[in-house]
Amino acid sequence: MPLTYIEIEKQKTWRIGMLFILLLFLYFLVVMSLIQGILIFFPFIFLRDGFTIFWGNPLYVITVLGFSLVCAAIHFWFSASAAVEHVTKNLEAVPPDPDDGIHRRLLNIVDEIHVVTGSRQKIACIVIPSLSMNALAVSDLKGNAAIAITEGLLSRLSRSQTEAVLAHEAAHILSGDCLEASVATSLFGMYAAMLEKLQAIGEEEFHRGLHPAFFPLWMLVKLSSMLSMFISREREYRADAASVRMTRNPLAMAEALQIISRNWRGSGIIAGGLEMLCIINPREVMRDESEGFWANLMSTHPPIRKRIRILLRMVHVRIEEFERTLRAGEETAEAMNASQPLYYALNGRQQWQGPYDLPQLSALPWLSPHTWIKSGKEKAAERASEDPAVSPIFTARLSKESQNLSTFQCPICRQSLIQIPYEKTRVYQCSFCKGALVESGKIPRIIARREKQCEERLRLLAEAVASDNQRKIVFKRAGKSGGSAKAHLTCAQCGHPMLRTFYSLAYLIEIDRCGLCNITWFDAEELEMLQCLIDNKLTAKLDFSGSGHENTGS
Repeated sequence: MPLTYIEIEKQKTWRIGMLFILLLFLYFLVVMSLIQGILIFFPFIFLRDGFTIFWGNPLYVITVLGFSLVCAAIHFWFSASAAVEHVTKNLEAVPPDPDDGIHRRLLNIVDEIHVVTGSRQKIACIVIPSLSMNALAVSDLKGNAAIAITEGLLSRLSRSQTEAVLAHEAAHILSGDCLEASVATSLFGMYAAMLEKLQAIGEEEFHRGLHPAFFPLWMLVKLSSMLSMFISREREYRADAASVRMTRNPLAMAEALQIISRNWRGSGIIAGGLEMLCIINPREVMRDESEGFWANLMSTHPPIRKRIRILLRMVHVRIEEFERTLRAGEETAEAMNASQPLYYALNGRQQWQGPYDLPQLSALPWLSPHTWIKSGKEKAAERASEDPAVSPIFTARLSKESQNLSTFQCPICRQSLIQIPYEKTRVYQCSFCKGALVESGKIPRIIARREKQCEERLRLLAEAVASDNQRKIVFKRAGKSGGSAKAHLTCAQCGHPMLRTFYSLAYLIEIDRCGLCNITWFDAEELEMLQCLIDNKLTAKLDFSGSGHENTGS
């Protein structure tokens, strides 16, 4: 077992050289086979007995060998020098989001590892958008290196456990043993991913053998599995030990391995050809959990239980006690989750996100009172403003934004309205839906004042809304459906239903008016549109003369 980086570097160079020789041998066989195929069908190309001339003349062998050497060198360089890019594209990995709290923690840990190791090589970190749990390291001949971690693992691990995993992967990169695995993956393993995608497209034809193009890919995949003979299991033990040296926390590394091993590791997401790069094999293979000559020869990952046992010896903890403690922690977490429900929220792309606890939910920048949320399996989805535990989140935001909170509540968002100046008077606006509550007596003075300019966009919008409302009136009087009726809003002062009506038949802007409290509610931009119609004398003229109805003007 090599113990020094000098020995590791020697083995790395030897193994990479062997990979190139293997690649050269493959190209030599392919070119020879092609020439032999040509000789069989066109023997006159090489005079008479093509087979005898071919093997009997050393010039042909040297020519084929030279051509194969050029092809192998080109293949080797373009594959091995862009291994990081190839793996990133295959996994559809993305850089961490600096606005995301969990991703910011990832960036901070990588920076700390870079400082601790003192390495000049900058290690990038990328996130695989998958709920599976795994991590991998990749590097290439250009000196690029990256640590990829799945979204599921990043979200489930604690900070200390994440540190241990990232330190493990960084150890692979800094020691150099990651390079040989990356080169092997880029040369042959990437074809496994290609084959899996082709098989997914036409699985029935694949099993029937109707795709001859699958055969060379299948041969390369089998070859990539044989490359595990070049990738020693000992590299994982060394990386575990290096992680402990960097973090001084063997227990965190053991916990991380246990969590990964008991969950979905990414089989189906992480292609089979990339397994030698991962901290744990994405596929559950019995050979990985066994020992002996054949297992050591054909498996790139040692038994997980043995890795955990070695780590626990450093802190003098028995594995039975360790597993019992983890089970107790999981039961406690489940009990806490039962008492503190987790929420799912529907984002702007109509995708359910989560689960989030209440603090995580409150930190979502796109959460609004209108956002659909749900918690628990039996509880139906509802607006965030309707949940008594979530609604205070918006009240807290309002208290931070303004001190001018009123006693009025938005009839849509159920949040306090803020008093704002408008046309030298006072109205009450909702910070979330931007609707406005106005005392009915103030509406004429607001409309009479012209400090607020009517923009072209607002004028066109007002005309479109007025025309649409005119169509609704025509359909209604003709006895036809004019669209679904809007539910009545509740008055922000007295709690009674408000009347949904037009400001006038000349200016067809819908408003909600409470006759008891003499207040009017305008949805977002309805007040501005009303001003724009009146200032520009854009009246709606309903012509019902042919239908026996009256003509309504201003």
